[in-house]
Amino acid sequence: MLARLGVPSEKGSYKEMSLERWNLSNGNELSATVDRGGRIVYLEADWDGKNEETGCDLPDLHFGLTTLADLRKKFGSNGLGFKNRPAVIQIPNGVVMINSFEAGSAVITFYTKINENEFKLLKERGADPSPADFAKLDAISIADDSYANSEWGERVYDPAYKKIEWK
Repeated sequence: MLARLGVPSEKGSYKEMSLERWNLSNGNELSATVDRGGRIVYLEADWDGKNEETGCDLPDLHFGLTTLADLRKKFGSNGLGFKNRPAVIQIPNGVVMINSFEAGSAVITFYTKINENEFKLLKERGADPSPADFAKLDAISIADDSYANSEWGERVYDPAYKKIEWK
């Protein structure tokens, strides 16, 4: 499958696994982690944030448009987190929120980003925004269940959590 992407723009290794990254023609990036047996255990698609091509390979989801609030509504909960992985990561111009869901034997993670300046501006105008309403989809990853367990540890579930099904 990965051979169809051509030569990776970057190669590396991690814990006896191989890492490969491709810069796609639309500016987005795709990275894969492959175990010693040749099995893909982690895939991640990152939006470059610049192009207007917002589609992704998952139905009804769009980079830079779909919000964390949309994801919560679509899947019925805030998802799950992991004890050894932060739910929110501070970045230079805002924060990234990390929300995962189980789908079959995979863990799908949505990375939504909120620009700090945009959020401050809305608050200054008297709005009472929820960060979830402004955190927009910036990346998606799909991890093998055993990889997720070994890398991120025990799961912490939202009280309303349920597995998701792709249709």
